Amino acid sequence: MGNKLIDLKDARFIIYDQLKITDLFDCERFADHSEETIEMAIKAAEKLAVNEYYPINSVGDQTGVAYDKGKVRVPEEYKSAYKKFCEAGWMAPSESYDAGGQQLPLAVNFIVQMLFFAANQSLMVYSCLTHSAGKVIEIFGTEEQKRKYLEALWSGRYQGCMDLTEPQAGSDVGAVRTKAIPNDNGTYSIVGNKIFISGGDTDLTENTVHILLARIEGDAEGTKGLSCFIVPKIRVNNDGTPGKSNDVTCTGVEHKTGMKGSATCSLAYGDNNQCTGELLGERGKGIVTMFHMMNEQRIVVGLEGFSMGSSAYLHALDFARARKQGVVFGQKAGDQVPIIKHPDIRKNLLLMKSYTEGIKALLLYTIHCMDLMNVTQDKAEKQKYSDLIEVLTPICKAYGAEKSFENCVTAVQVHGGYGYCRDYYVEQLMRDCKITTIYEGTNGIQANDLLGRKIVMRDGAAFQTLLSEIYSVIESTQGIDGLSPYADDMEDYVHMLADISEQLRGEMSGGNAYLAYSWASQYLNLFGDIVLGWMFLAQAQIAYEKRNTIFDANGAVSKVVQDNIAGSDLDAIFYTSKINTAKFFIGSVLPQVKGKIDAIWKNDDAFLKMEDKFFLD
Repeated sequence: MGNKLIDLKDARFIIYDQLKITDLFDCERFADHSEETIEMAIKAAEKLAVNEYYPINSVGDQTGVAYDKGKVRVPEEYKSAYKKFCEAGWMAPSESYDAGGQQLPLAVNFIVQMLFFAANQSLMVYSCLTHSAGKVIEIFGTEEQKRKYLEALWSGRYQGCMDLTEPQAGSDVGAVRTKAIPNDNGTYSIVGNKIFISGGDTDLTENTVHILLARIEGDAEGTKGLSCFIVPKIRVNNDGTPGKSNDVTCTGVEHKTGMKGSATCSLAYGDNNQCTGELLGERGKGIVTMFHMMNEQRIVVGLEGFSMGSSAYLHALDFARARKQGVVFGQKAGDQVPIIKHPDIRKNLLLMKSYTEGIKALLLYTIHCMDLMNVTQDKAEKQKYSDLIEVLTPICKAYGAEKSFENCVTAVQVHGGYGYCRDYYVEQLMRDCKITTIYEGTNGIQANDLLGRKIVMRDGAAFQTLLSEIYSVIESTQGIDGLSPYADDMEDYVHMLADISEQLRGEMSGGNAYLAYSWASQYLNLFGDIVLGWMFLAQAQIAYEKRNTIFDANGAVSKVVQDNIAGSDLDAIFYTSKINTAKFFIGSVLPQVKGKIDAIWKNDDAFLKMEDKFFLD
């Protein structure tokens, strides 16, 4: 086995064969790239992730961050690895050359991030948030703000973070109480408190740049009155040199189940009335500004979860191949066999493989749509890719995180008692991964977003765009021997999805929204199942054609010869694996969708009759 982070052969299949990423090289932005430069980037990232980030992951888990009198220290081992990461240009590899980036396609950047997140999620969180902070300044900042902050952020000298949550304002962002008081010089005095701020304070870099949501005194209540501000921990002079402390204080760090190397901070602003912020974007448009950062982070959180689920699968696979217990079922005696031979373990591994490969394909497809949207000049094409990104984002985040966490739990199960011990990496992965279902909008919030916003967006046109893309793959696969029954099944499931979506839309518009939203999480889950089926069907079609090319090249006409090649040629083995995984998922996992849909169709109202008093103490 190669690295135990992500399967790069599968990742290459997705970007080269499924997404045809090399077509981007005809565009001016990516003209300097080739398959060779892409491979150099992936191999360099893999080397750094395996050699520098992965070995210190357990160190971060064991030592965690230290808090003392308002100061936060990360594990000392983090600093050298982080410096190498920044020096190698991994903070912003997809940004323009002018910004210090490499102009890599976003899907390639995602493969790079997968490697680093799988190797060390806690450390990777700092750079991920830093890039997002820089991106929102690039989009909404003034030229002066860009000069002051962008180079420092994207070189890694500064780190960035996103400051939204307050004790009374978690998912209810409109309840933010942090105040911004206008000053005569155009700046604002910031007064307030935030909690659960990832990377809110550390000694990893020389400064921290907070992208903060606050309400300017006198502005409207709710989200409409919020504005966005740049609030550095240390003030930055116009020439980029550091100024004095900006009265931003860390008042404590959370003691978490996992992610112990990532500082989750409580922050106070302006306790001494000396905290200054710069308006970022338009006054009263803070939620619009912040959503650009949040939407990027939501897809990335799905990527975080996937990365740990991927590593959990590969560790479980390695363990199952090496661990010997019992004999083959049906035999009364014999030598002990690797536990991968046992049907329950084997099926668990195949389910993990399915979620790993399917979510990987979904994430790379979604982010690739962003590149396609940015390079096309055709308005209809831009709208199509925008629609796909909007609808798939909550699936990437919530479904990607949930199923990846399940992968981590299953990996512990495959390890048996060993998996419950800290000596084995999967135990930490299970703890670390759980947060991805919670932050950047809980999975329940994502489900509400899918049901309440995304499927009704543009009067349902965005949802129909996705359905059209799925139907296109189904139609092209129905004529392929061996795959057509699975394509037919997929067609039935997509019809079911369209019908139940219309049913729920009707419930929401007909005054029964409360009951409709009670099904939101189940709806997102079955939606994700069907989307993964689409990914697998597309991959199976490609793999089928690729494998046939190998058969033809070897003159393999008979099934006996073909089976021999499929079991000996490395590429043929890979393509056969893709086909079988697709058949397993569509044939064994997707039938559960019908039950989930039937439950929604029944629309039993026992939930509505369950009053507060019936939840007994």
